[in-house]
Amino acid sequence: MEVIPVPVSDVKVRFRLRTPSDAKVNEIAESISQVSLINPITLDSNYNLLAGFHRLLAFKKLERDTIPSIIKDVDNRFSELVEVDENLKRNELNHIETADHIVKREELLRKLGLTYERGDNRFTSDEEKLRIEDIADGIGLSRKSYTQRRQIANIHPEVKDMLVETKWADSLVDLVKLSSETDEIQKKVCNLLITGKSRTWKSAFFHAKLDDFKLKSSPRLDFCVKERWGFPQSIMQFKTYDDDLKKVCNLVNHDDDLRVKKGELRFGELSIKLHQMNPDQCRFAIDYYTQPNDVILEPFNGRSTTAITALSMGRRFIGFEINPKSYSMTKEVLEKHMDVPQDDWRLIEGCGCEMKALENDSEIVDAVFSSPPYYNNAEPYSDNPRDLCNMEVEQFDERIDLMFSHLTRLIKKSNYKERIFHPIIFVLGTARQGEKGILDMSFTFQAIAKKYGLTLWDQQFVKLNCPYLQCSLQRNYELKFVQKNYESQLVWVKF
Repeated sequence: MEVIPVPVSDVKVRFRLRTPSDAKVNEIAESISQVSLINPITLDSNYNLLAGFHRLLAFKKLERDTIPSIIKDVDNRFSELVEVDENLKRNELNHIETADHIVKREELLRKLGLTYERGDNRFTSDEEKLRIEDIADGIGLSRKSYTQRRQIANIHPEVKDMLVETKWADSLVDLVKLSSETDEIQKKVCNLLITGKSRTWKSAFFHAKLDDFKLKSSPRLDFCVKERWGFPQSIMQFKTYDDDLKKVCNLVNHDDDLRVKKGELRFGELSIKLHQMNPDQCRFAIDYYTQPNDVILEPFNGRSTTAITALSMGRRFIGFEINPKSYSMTKEVLEKHMDVPQDDWRLIEGCGCEMKALENDSEIVDAVFSSPPYYNNAEPYSDNPRDLCNMEVEQFDERIDLMFSHLTRLIKKSNYKERIFHPIIFVLGTARQGEKGILDMSFTFQAIAKKYGLTLWDQQFVKLNCPYLQCSLQRNYELKFVQKNYESQLVWVKF
């Protein structure tokens, strides 16, 4: 092997499949300055660069006149193959760049007659050619890993161009998943990631696929209550069904700005997000206690489970929301994904305790269903001081008192003899306050409701899933109380 000096200015560089690394050029230049060039670059007989692009750039950076080179008299296509191989083996490519290199490499191998063509029979062929396993092994990959990486090349060219220089190009599993989607979904996922509307691949796929989905309403559930929940009783537990209703609810519930992290476990590896109401619990209450076309009022819209569920079941909806982000997100989802007339719902940006938008109305509401914030800032929904989640218990109770004064005016009267009921339903919890012990929201709500002449008509305890129970066992034992795993669902009527 003869190494000769070649003028740096004479070396020709063709189109490169990737951008050179400045950091690597600087590293090589430093090494050359100290111990000279250890591995010469490789050129063909026309001084086209076959291997050693970063070394050549380092020599240019050092302003050297010549560079040690090995000259190979090879076919132009083979020269390009050597270049592709070097990039795949030596440079740190992201998965999109790797996929493009793999496809280019296969194309060159095919043109050189080194791979089997469609219709070839490798068992009867006189000439031994490369199988897919051989091609993969040539760049140090298993067949499965090679096939995965090659599949990424199927991503739409526009999408690849937008993602190639971003952090999203480093996720192999997600890029493979993206490559199997339609061009339309690929572009939507890409747009959500690039614009920052989605902060994770999972979120981007979810929103892209539901972008044009509309949840249709039906006058009654298309299943029997008994078959789905068993006999409705005072103590119940609702399963989670990954159906269309839950998917639409998740558009708001899983929004990164709304379902924020309230804690963490495993030294920060596991995030604890805000509690999400099970849509099936909401669906049961609305189906069991209300009728089609009823107007359902939600004083604390939050992440819109009541709104979406009520409208999907053929009810009408009025909701209050104090958080601008939650208000706009709910409005967007209702407009885009609910296949119901816009006259069927009204979302009001304002306080659900004051209800100023309804101050001149009376007996316009058929039912109320809501799950207000817990005491003691258990769920930090916003930083607005007027949000109940940020109030001390005394101030919290004063606002609930104000809310009940308006609900008593707005709810229609029930009639026991005629079996007409217009329920006010609240899902409530408890909190603990050190030596003061349990703060029971249901006790306070009952006292306030009684003050306004409302009758407690029904009571239900809903069992909750407690995924973090094991983390509380020691604390609970030391303080001598058991883990809370229920919510109270109370129903009042006005006779």
